[in-house]
Amino acid sequence: MSAGMALWCSGSAIFIFLVIPIVVVLRARLARSASEVGKHIDMIHSQAAGIVVAVDDVKQLVPTRDRVKRVSAGLTRYVNAVARAL
Repeated sequence: MSAGMALWCSGSAIFIFLVIPIVVVLRARLARSASEVGKHIDMIHSQAAGIVVAVDDVKQLVPTRDRVKRVSAGLTRYVNAVARAL
């Protein structure tokens, strides 16, 4: 066997016994990570649906906030009047 052929065979052996197993292991890790990401996406999607329902409730709080501001203004006037009376 010539020197070139020996190098070719040793390169092929290195490729078969070193590079291919490394690629297989890295591919398995990537597949596992991708499946975990899919699980996280599903979880986030289910929780986001709950947030959308809660946003509708927040829209109903805007008139309540305005009413509280009006009441607090009247309450402040009342407290000031009581403080002056005492």
